[in-house]
Amino acid sequence: MFARVDDTPITVDECTDAVGDATAGAVVSFAGVVRNHDEDRGVTWLRYSAHPSAQTVLEEVAHEVALAHPGCRMAAAHRVGDLGIGDVALACAVASAHRAEAFAACAALVDEIKARVPIWKEQGFTDGSTEWVAALG
Repeated sequence: MFARVDDTPITVDECTDAVGDATAGAVVSFAGVVRNHDEDRGVTWLRYSAHPSAQTVLEEVAHEVALAHPGCRMAAAHRVGDLGIGDVALACAVASAHRAEAFAACAALVDEIKARVPIWKEQGFTDGSTEWVAALG
């Protein structure tokens, strides 16, 4: 299992590399990418902030999802700090012998990260305003 929260750029490749091996018939990945809008408002930047427990909680989530999906290997990385449009904020990968299990586990991993890891984002809009958005939930 691989899990990290920090301010360095992340890629899906680092997650897929961490889980893939000769037994994996499927590797499913997810990239949460900073987009240029939020509903009807133009977004120019995001800033993610993490509680000091975020790394530990991310590790717990990955471990629990792995236990719930036997035979699956998990990797997840969440970036904090200042991000621009197109940057990867969350990358996950799951490897399994079969695709159905890998897809289900990857979806569960992303959902649990969003629900439980204490990371919040502030987004900047094209009109100069900002807004804090809880990444939880």
